Amino acid sequence: MHYPMRAVQHGSLHFIHNLQNRTSFPIDQDFYVSPTFQDLLNRTQAGQPTHWNKTLRSYYYRDRWELYDQSTDPTESHNVASDPRYARVLEELQGLLLKWQWETSDPWVCAPDGVLEDKPVPKCWPLHNEL
Repeated sequence: MHYPMRAVQHGSLHFIHNLQNRTSFPIDQDFYVSPTFQDLLNRTQAGQPTHWNKTLRSYYYRDRWELYDQSTDPTESHNVASDPRYARVLEELQGLLLKWQWETSDPWVCAPDGVLEDKPVPKCWPLHNEL
């Protein structure tokens, strides 16, 4: 299964970068055949409540940026990444994550907007893919 993600926990803030958010989140076979997941599928198809804080669609298709304030949202039900009140902290966490990616030679440092050329000096080249 392949779905690259990067995350930062900073105090009560949980920040996630879904690097391939335009593709669906993969489901492993053992999870898919589990009674719990089958119940979610059946309830979703029947239009019944799932008693889950996400819809099946929001589980499969995730926002590129996710930010949760666990001090007010311990179940991570409300993504505040697009909330203007969190704009400054979102930018700080994006910078912190990017710095860590460069420091650790993360091969996904340029994704999803670019491709990494690592020689002679590491550099991101734009993909112009409108992501």
